[in-house]
Amino acid sequence: MATARIISRLFSLTLLALFAGSAAAGRAAASPGQDLYNDECASCHSVGSASTPSGPTLKGVVWRGVASLQDFAYSRALRSAGGSWSPDRLDVFLSNTQAFAPGTDMFFEIYDRDERRAIIDYLRTLK
Repeated sequence: MATARIISRLFSLTLLALFAGSAAAGRAAASPGQDLYNDECASCHSVGSASTPSGPTLKGVVWRGVASLQDFAYSRALRSAGGSWSPDRLDVFLSNTQAFAPGTDMFFEIYDRDERRAIIDYLRTLK
């Protein structure tokens, strides 16, 4: 009987490990850009359909017009920038928001070009 109990427990533990492994494998790992977005941007910006009081949604930001969302109150400096958010323009903006649009409400700099590119690559996936 003790042997049957041990085999039963080992079988149960094996099944539990298999199911746990399958569940973990089913979850997509976050990209480096998503991790950086979460660390650097998510406290002010959402990736949902609506903006927050502290920042416009970044869903669909790549190729969207600068300061174009109706549900966010942009600074005069950013409204004056015009154009659209190309990947290169986002790179310039994220490197130094004040140099891009002096007087904007956002004071932010990401010095590492690879980190900026990773964030922009992640933002491209948000449609």
